[in-house]
Amino acid sequence: MNKFNTEERVEDITAYNGSDGNDAYIEYRKFHYKNTVPDSRVLVFLTGFCIGMVFFYLFNGKNAGVSGLLDREHLLQLQSFEVNQSGLFEYVVGLRLKQLAFCIICSLSSIGSLLAYSIMGWYGFEAGLIIFSLVYQYGIKGIFLTFSMFLPHGAFYVIGFLIIFSKYWVSDTKCCHKEETIKDCGRHKKMENLKKIILVLAVFGIGILSEIYVNPEIVRKMALFF
Repeated sequence: MNKFNTEERVEDITAYNGSDGNDAYIEYRKFHYKNTVPDSRVLVFLTGFCIGMVFFYLFNGKNAGVSGLLDREHLLQLQSFEVNQSGLFEYVVGLRLKQLAFCIICSLSSIGSLLAYSIMGWYGFEAGLIIFSLVYQYGIKGIFLTFSMFLPHGAFYVIGFLIIFSKYWVSDTKCCHKEETIKDCGRHKKMENLKKIILVLAVFGIGILSEIYVNPEIVRKMALFF
């Protein structure tokens, strides 16, 4: 191409702006939208949190279902409480496996997306109710007490929950964009499902162990400040 031929250069620029320019603009809009619009999961959780807060204040901090949650007498008992590891292990494993089975059944349901966001909203409602109940009783220390009740095991359970319902958070378009055969795509999905199962079991296993052997010590040490 003659570098002094302005007509050819204008045609090339026009063609570039018509194809790559539009693609770049679309990618920019997607990136901008992703970074400016809050995650739907966060919005649902915060909505439930705010509802829990309103629900608590409607009862003026009393008779909200958690008014006697961890009162000072219970905290004094926790300071010298000895945990029955075997009994706690049996209780926690039974409870968490039931919750895990419930989440898996919900994820396989035809209304799995609705159930996923409903569970997320319910967790937000409980978090708001518990936090404001403890803040009502102990002030700012109630926030730290709340975190001590749900860490570190709560983080692992949240990760497991997000993995179980992952297909409802982000659409899987890998097989649509890659030039693969149906057989390869099916094999890929089987491997991904196997990895997901192993990861969920591992995360829940770590969560159960941390809830049994780590969290009681954290709660006991936190109780010393009350």
